[in-house]
Amino acid sequence: MAVLDFLKRVNVFKGLADDQLNKIQAGCQEVEYHGGHRLFAEGEHSDRVWIVSEGQVDLRFDLPGRPTSEENTIFSITAGNTLGWSSFVPPYQYKLSAYCATRTCKILQIKNEFLLNLFEKDIRMGFLVISNLAGIASTHFHLLQNSATGPPASKITVTVHMATCGIAAGARQVMTALMEEIYDSGRQDISVKSSGCIGKCPSEPNVTVEISGEDPVVYQKMTPKKIRKVFKKHILQGDVQTDFVLTD
Repeated sequence: MAVLDFLKRVNVFKGLADDQLNKIQAGCQEVEYHGGHRLFAEGEHSDRVWIVSEGQVDLRFDLPGRPTSEENTIFSITAGNTLGWSSFVPPYQYKLSAYCATRTCKILQIKNEFLLNLFEKDIRMGFLVISNLAGIASTHFHLLQNSATGPPASKITVTVHMATCGIAAGARQVMTALMEEIYDSGRQDISVKSSGCIGKCPSEPNVTVEISGEDPVVYQKMTPKKIRKVFKKHILQGDVQTDFVLTD
């Protein structure tokens, strides 16, 4: 991954110049997690910023004595978005637990001590990053508040079927295009999953769109261009793209 190019798209670094991003890049460490693995737990000491570069991370509340469940998800973090802002705010503890929600997740970790040293040398950099973090924290707070007091939001789940046959047909490129669309849209209520073959190998790559209250729709022979259209027309506007729908 071209780290510098990616950092330009990260929400917490909005407004930074290339020379500032180059300095931040030196402190980035990429870590990969597999589906279901926990990145951190509620109450643990928070000492770094986490930036999703690939995949999706779910922030959940864990119930004592019970296994984690997707039903406990408050909201999801997709590529280009940041978590771990509590590393800058006393008592420096994570408020929720984070789990890799896709087959794999790639995360850029940056220690807050490294960032604070940069901020001491470049006050403008520090001001911009902390201002961006405050905006992210505010958004997360409102999402958490709405989940607790508001009516249930419409649940949207998109599954990219990525068995060997699907990957050979281009499912990875479809997944990448989908995650880019989600990032660009700013939507936090769309869950993305990967799964195995649905037994329709000639129609791969297949993508299933599930919107609560509606029947699932399975799309066939997806390409990056087609999934972008499905995202804009079906997922965002409710207009099923019948030309791409898999029929028996």
